[in-house]
Amino acid sequence: APGAVAIRSLRRVLISWEACPARNQSNKRTKAMYLADLTTTDVDKLDRRLPVIIPFAAIEQHGPHLPTGTDTFITEGLLRRLDARNPDNILWLPVQRFGSSSHHMPFIGSLTLTSRTFLDTARELVECFFAHGFTRFILLNGHGGNQALLNVAVQEARLGAGNVTADEARSDMKIIHATYWVLAAERFGEIRESAPGGMGHAGEMETSVMLALRPELVRTDSLEPDGEEQRCRFDHKDMLEPGQVGQFRLWNEWSSKGAIGDPTVASAEKGELFIEAAVDSISELIEEFKAGRIG
Repeated sequence: APGAVAIRSLRRVLISWEACPARNQSNKRTKAMYLADLTTTDVDKLDRRLPVIIPFAAIEQHGPHLPTGTDTFITEGLLRRLDARNPDNILWLPVQRFGSSSHHMPFIGSLTLTSRTFLDTARELVECFFAHGFTRFILLNGHGGNQALLNVAVQEARLGAGNVTADEARSDMKIIHATYWVLAAERFGEIRESAPGGMGHAGEMETSVMLALRPELVRTDSLEPDGEEQRCRFDHKDMLEPGQVGQFRLWNEWSSKGAIGDPTVASAEKGELFIEAAVDSISELIEEFKAGRIG
C-alpha cells in the first residue's frame, strides 16, 4: 500500500539521520559554561582565575515595535554566541534583567531599580563569587542607563563595602565594566546604514539584532523613525556619539513613541553582522583581560 511504502521510506530517512556524524557530534558538544545549567560540583571544579561575566540589561519600553525585554534578549543572545565559540573560556551568570531605567518610566511597561539598589545588587553578585574564590570579573552591560552606575560598581567592588581605600584582602580582585556597543563601536560604524542619530534606542542596530535573534517579537508594521535631532554639538546624537556632557532627560522629552533613531533600515542580515562584531569585540576583551593587559 502507498502508506506502508511511505512509512518505510520515512524509517530509512530517520535511521540515516540518527547515524549522521554531525548530529552525534552536536550531542557531544562541551557543556556550556552558563551558571544556571551547572551543579555546585561543576562550579567547584573550575579554575578560580576563570573570568566570571555578570551581565546586566533592563526590562523597559522599546517603542511600539520592540518588546520590553529587548536589552535582555540581546545581552543573553550575545553571551550564548560567545559561549558557543569557546565554552571553557568564561563562566557567565544569568542576565540581571532589572536595570536603571528611571528615564523610561513615562512609558508604560518599563521597570527600574533605584541607583542604590542597582549598585548593591551589582556589588553583591560580585561578592558571592569573590567569596567562592573567584577573582576576575567582567560586568557586561546591554543597557545605556546602566553604564554610569556600573563604573561606580567596579570601584565599590574593588574597594570593598564602605571603604575609601582598597582592602588588602581584595588585592587579587580584577574587575572591569564593558558595554557591548562601546567595545564594537568601530565595527558598528562600518555596518550601519542610517545617518548619525539613527542608531539610538530601538533604532537600526537593536531592531536589526532582534530581527536576527527573535524575529517573531518584532512588530515590523510599526517601524518608524522617532526622536528629536541633536540640539547642539555637546548633545547626545546616538549610541555611537553619546554626547560630551552629563545630563538626565526623561524619555518623553525627546521621543514621541519611545524610540530614538531609525528602525526602518533594520534587517536580520545586518543584525547578524552586528552580533558577530559584538561577540568578536567581547572575545578580544576577554583575552586581554586574562593576559593582564586591562583591569
